[in-house]
Amino acid sequence: EKVVLYMIVVPSRDTVPQYKNLRNEIDKRVGNINSLFRTLNWSPVQYFYRSFPIETLSALYATADVALVTPMRDGMNLVSKEYVASRINNDGVLILSEMAGSSRELIDALIVNPNDIGMMTSAIAQALEMPAEEQQNRMKNLRQNVSKFNVKHWVKIFMDRLREVKEMQQALHTRYVGEVTRKAIYKIYAKTSRRIFFLDYDGTLVGFQADPQKASPDEKLYQILENLAADPLNKVVIISGRDYETLERWFGHLPITLVADHGAWQKLNGEWASIPALNSAWKKDVQPVLETFSDRTPGSFIEEKTYSLAWHYRNVESGLGDLRAGELINNLRFITADKGLQILPGNKVIEVKNIEINKGKSVAAILYGEDYDFEIAIGDDHTDEDIFKAMPDNAATIKVGNNSSAAKYYVNNVQEVRTLLEGFATEVTA
Repeated sequence: EKVVLYMIVVPSRDTVPQYKNLRNEIDKRVGNINSLFRTLNWSPVQYFYRSFPIETLSALYATADVALVTPMRDGMNLVSKEYVASRINNDGVLILSEMAGSSRELIDALIVNPNDIGMMTSAIAQALEMPAEEQQNRMKNLRQNVSKFNVKHWVKIFMDRLREVKEMQQALHTRYVGEVTRKAIYKIYAKTSRRIFFLDYDGTLVGFQADPQKASPDEKLYQILENLAADPLNKVVIISGRDYETLERWFGHLPITLVADHGAWQKLNGEWASIPALNSAWKKDVQPVLETFSDRTPGSFIEEKTYSLAWHYRNVESGLGDLRAGELINNLRFITADKGLQILPGNKVIEVKNIEINKGKSVAAILYGEDYDFEIAIGDDHTDEDIFKAMPDNAATIKVGNNSSAAKYYVNNVQEVRTLLEGFATEVTA
């Protein structure tokens, strides 16, 4: 008879049949419990189906030794924060549903799954028996959190983020490579004597294919690359997410530099070498997740590279692929958080790789200590943004596709990329 549950249910949507049925069910359950266990001096559940003024609620919060806040689903849940704010003596215990958004902040509460009755029972027992010292430590941390992340803090973050977005939009404003721009690039190129080209492969030099292995180079592409590489003043670098065996098979005979697997492998002087100390042991934890999603998503498949895994959904029914991709990213975030991994959403592909692997880092390493007077980078993917950011301010950076990018310019498609590259050999020498 030492414990009483004050159960406050605020009326909501009384006219909806489901809500009426739920209220009736609660009324019956509370009545049954009280009829079975009450005594002359004690009723286990004090049930109130009405709203209270904030002063009364605050008084209840201040006197309650334990707050049981267990929604099945809640975007934030202010009741949990109101309880913490009312505990001016730094005592009391908050039991909070993991389904409430506030559980991400109030981590010193006892976090429970409201569907797990055993877990709820244990949490209530733990709260009732918790030593005063532990209550003080937990509540101090909770109160510091609530007092810091107040409405002024959230407004400041929101406004700062709006300003960042506006600045980013300005920075990502790209210009189309029309005839005038193209001729201006050729004019600068003709006056230079040490040049470097960074070229992505899929989506840049060739179009996408349902089967990635069918996106092999054609004779026209070989001719373009050979013409560029034939000029002794030029250095051509193909930097791709493809594995190094594929790049070697397709381009190993050309006098160009190859960077594979987003920078994990490089062929700089005729020999392939990987970044030192890279680890692939994480694959055993990530691959089962990808396999689960492949089993659930007809048409998808997994591509394994030396230091990365990719889940392709180009052949998946429209709509389903994007839905599954979003679900997969959410699942992978929890698995990869403490493993030093990076999730890369690409064009109909989700790739997981070591965080040390980065196209931008590879570009910076190739440029380090060199004195090129003409630098150009062309790419189409999210991973190519790292290249654009690593390029010098005076470099020509070009995105394939008209969307926000760190690149200065954009072209519409692969054909326009090839036309631009052909011009370096034809129009400049003409």
